[in-house]
Amino acid sequence: MQERQLFGYRWLVLFASFLTFVAFAFVFQLMPPLLTSVADEFRIGEAQAGLLMSFAVVPGIFLALPAGLVVNRYGFRRLGFVSILLVAAGSLVTALAQSFALALVGRFLLGVGGAFIVVGTPTIIPQWFDRKDFGKAMGLYGANMPFATIIAFPTATVLMQNFNDWHYPFFVGVLLALVTAVIFVVSVKEGPLRAQRTPVRASEVKDALKNTEVWKASLVWMFFNAAAIAYLSWAKVLFESFKGLPSLEASILASVLMYAAVFFVPFFGWFSDKTGRRKPFIVVGSAAMALALIMTSQASDLTLLLSVIVLGITAASVPPIVMTIPPQSLPPKLTGTAFSIVTLCQNIGITFSAPYAGYLLQTTNDLFLTFFGISLFTLAAATTALTLKTR
Repeated sequence: MQERQLFGYRWLVLFASFLTFVAFAFVFQLMPPLLTSVADEFRIGEAQAGLLMSFAVVPGIFLALPAGLVVNRYGFRRLGFVSILLVAAGSLVTALAQSFALALVGRFLLGVGGAFIVVGTPTIIPQWFDRKDFGKAMGLYGANMPFATIIAFPTATVLMQNFNDWHYPFFVGVLLALVTAVIFVVSVKEGPLRAQRTPVRASEVKDALKNTEVWKASLVWMFFNAAAIAYLSWAKVLFESFKGLPSLEASILASVLMYAAVFFVPFFGWFSDKTGRRKPFIVVGSAAMALALIMTSQASDLTLLLSVIVLGITAASVPPIVMTIPPQSLPPKLTGTAFSIVTLCQNIGITFSAPYAGYLLQTTNDLFLTFFGISLFTLAAATTALTLKTR
């Protein structure tokens, strides 16, 4: 009976972990549909506006590895609660910002909380799901960013249109973060499959940091996120400017990528468990993303919608697979270190991706060249994935 209860409870823990990431990602993804409005208010260019995305991940570059060490030693339950409160604080500061500098401070606070959330929440899942169900669990968990984007883009666009003020969506972010904090602290516990909480020796951390498979998977994740965030940050603006779409329609179309991902990320996680293969999903998916980006730049009307759907399906094959490799390449007590490396590389990729895409748009004023520049990231991901030793 107890085993049956634990079996059911693990899904609650997975949901709470998923929702915690969603709360951070929702506030993070509120900004892309608002970048033009923010840039107009503060009289800045596209490349400078892209810093509002970068500043939300810069803390993760410096905090990723320390966060992994803290999670290894103490777990994530208490730290997770504090991290969600930091997300709420960052969202509130952004909502109240009357200057570009203060908006950057709000995004930076969001990034501090997000740094610990991105490292910590996936370490909870291996404590509740064994190897045979791990791909499925990470597939469901990996739908967090797509789901957050789906609800963030139209929320930001509708509130902006109704109130003619970009600040309002961030008050919604504050509310979501506070509700999530309560759910997290009530639901999340250490799992039955956790390693004994023994001190991690410096030599073990050093060996973990030398694990080439973890680093290769993390580099794939870096290139993937660079492409995804570059696209999501500017797709709405590009569809408005070059495809002539109305604001709300452009926002929804930009997030169609994530609608496809919500359904297919869990599928690819489950299917990789069934086939026992990981590498082909990453290589083929990353290469296909590059082709889909080029298709999107050339398409119109129905073919434009279909190309974005294809982009979402191909992108969905990467997250659940990449997220299974690092924790399975190290002992259970070093999962915090594994995900800290993943997070470090992810944040490096995101930091320069939005300003990079903004610079391409600003200098070329060309949709094809902007999307082609973004596609180079996915080709780099596919090339790196070819070197992985996993099947």
